[in-house]
Amino acid sequence: MVDIELPRGLVASQLSVYAARLRLVEHVRANGPVRDWSPDANAEGAELQRACEVSEAVLQKAIEEGGLERKHGRRALRRALMAAAAPQMPSQPGTAPDPT
Repeated sequence: MVDIELPRGLVASQLSVYAARLRLVEHVRANGPVRDWSPDANAEGAELQRACEVSEAVLQKAIEEGGLERKHGRRALRRALMAAAAPQMPSQPGTAPDPT
């Protein structure tokens, strides 16, 4: 695998995307099937979905502006991002990241 120098901000954006996705997943798990959601649960789910889309857009913009995808390719960049962010991600929903 190619060793890619990743800016901290890019790794932070990857962590933000992961956290937004995790919050959405936990909301769905807590509230059951979407068809059974109350209006409040539905509104919260929509807001979590929007937050996820915004964080993904911020990450994509940072990737495009950094030029790393053009230089190394999408797959290599995504692998490097996940490898760099993995130590700070919780291993299971609802758990704290590993401090090591």
